Amino acid sequence: MARIPSNDGSGHRPDQSPSLAGGATGQPVQLVLTGSARMYAGKLGLDAAIGALKLMSECQTGDVVSIASGAGSHDFAVLRRRWVVEGGAIRLEITLDHPVRGR
Repeated sequence: MARIPSNDGSGHRPDQSPSLAGGATGQPVQLVLTGSARMYAGKLGLDAAIGALKLMSECQTGDVVSIASGAGSHDFAVLRRRWVVEGGAIRLEITLDHPVRGR
C-alpha cells in the first residue's frame, strides 16, 4: 500500500519547486480514490460529497481534505498528483486516500 510522505516537504529537491499549476490547466481537478478511501466513503455515504468537491490545483501531496457531515469530520489525504495528457488536453488527477497516515 502506498504511504503518505512523513515529512512536510513537497518531495522536491531544494532547487526544484512543486508544480502549482498556475495557468497550466483551466480545467477542474479530477479526483480519484484509492480502494480503501472508496470503501470508507461508500460505507459512510460520502460519495455525493466527494463527487461535489472542487479542489484547487494548488493541492499538494500530503495535504488533508476534511469532509464535514452530521457524523463528524472525515479526513482524506492527497496521496498523489498526476498530470494526464490525452489528445493534446492536459488535466490534473489528484488521488485521495484514507486513512490519513503520518500526521
